Amino acid sequence: MKRHLLILVIVLLGPAAAMTAEEEGVNVVPDDIGLWIWTLATFLVMFALLAKMAFKPIAEALDRRRSTIQQQLADAEKDREEAKKLMAGYEEQIAGARSEAAKVIEEARAIGEGVRKDVLEKAKVEAATILERAREEMVREKEKGVQELKDTVATLSVQIASKVLEKEIDESRHRQLVEELIKDLGDIQKVS
Repeated sequence: MKRHLLILVIVLLGPAAAMTAEEEGVNVVPDDIGLWIWTLATFLVMFALLAKMAFKPIAEALDRRRSTIQQQLADAEKDREEAKKLMAGYEEQIAGARSEAAKVIEEARAIGEGVRKDVLEKAKVEAATILERAREEMVREKEKGVQELKDTVATLSVQIASKVLEKEIDESRHRQLVEELIKDLGDIQKVS
């Protein structure tokens, strides 16, 4: 309807344009009133025919174009909203991935610290075990040395006693005497 009014305004402004043309020396409006009426009647008939046959399809085409543009705008807005949602989802996933990566790194650090502590603890236990074995070995060597010393002292004592007494004491009796002597010496050292 707005389009019809626009065309009607143009028609009504036509005479004003014709007057402007007359001032320049061109006679657009006929001087004869009959011709003027026939021109107006022809224009109105043509306008009615155009309104019935052309304006409606043109208006429908414009309406379709307007609805298509509105639909495209709505689709674009919908796509923009979906893009925003996707972007927010991606940002959330990235934040989650960063958080997960930080958690994995922290777990790896904790595992590394645990492994380090385990290695240190095993090293301490192994060092203590080696130290204990060394002590036991020292005690065995000491006992072996003491036993060798006893044997040597017993042998020397037998030799000395046989020379002193110039008679032979049997070795088992002599050993028994030496062991008693060493035991007495050990008791004396313990008391000191």
